[in-house]
Amino acid sequence: MNFFPDPRYDYGNNGRLGVATPQANPTVEAEFSILFPRTVSLQASRLICDAADPKQRLMSYIQNLDNTLLGYGGMKLTSFGFACTGSSYLVGADAEQAIEEKLSDRFGYPVVMAASAIRAALQALGAERIVLVSPYPDWLSDAAHAYWTASGFHVTNVRRVQTRTSNTETIYELSSADALPLLQDSMMKGVDAVLISGTGMPTLSAIHDVKLNVPIISSNLCLAWRLLQIAGKTELLEADDPPYIQGWDVRLSEARSSALAS
Repeated sequence: MNFFPDPRYDYGNNGRLGVATPQANPTVEAEFSILFPRTVSLQASRLICDAADPKQRLMSYIQNLDNTLLGYGGMKLTSFGFACTGSSYLVGADAEQAIEEKLSDRFGYPVVMAASAIRAALQALGAERIVLVSPYPDWLSDAAHAYWTASGFHVTNVRRVQTRTSNTETIYELSSADALPLLQDSMMKGVDAVLISGTGMPTLSAIHDVKLNVPIISSNLCLAWRLLQIAGKTELLEADDPPYIQGWDVRLSEARSSALAS
């Protein structure tokens, strides 16, 4: 598959990386602006569906992703990320991979789903047994469990972050602090990694601050890492510490300091 080579830009000499996020999600752009260095240009779009039923919205987002990509017009992206893990959980890994391949071939740049980015990160870590920290309602947590099991991972435990309703949009009311009670060493025996799933709940502070004996990863962290990796920007990555990106912790500290000062 031949992708467009990187031109040189006034803004973002390391490429234009696209990302699409569910329409009410306030977290993806905020965390990607921390994860990506300033030499990367983030080109964000919204996944739109007016259905009241959250399952229908999630299915629509992934089934109509080609229309979202058409919204970029003639912009030549370096790579593109679908920042909605829940949609992949509903359609399954095989359908997800087929969509990635079809759209990558059609648009001429790599199209990466958040869930497949997590798979790549878990494989890079050599992880087989995982704890799943889920901010989802039961029906989507069950789909997530089934997805990771079908993908060859052993989910030893599903730790639920409580939300106000079963509508997935209430995930956007959460903060990193909501995951902290679930990130305890006593719950992590015999596992290789902890996955905080979902792109809507902030996770970077929890990943940075909580010290476990196993890696903690999240949907946004893995997708940002995979977009850079698949675009060939390996010099921006922590080679010995996947799925981390160089300087992200410094940018997180700067963002925290700015928030406190405002």
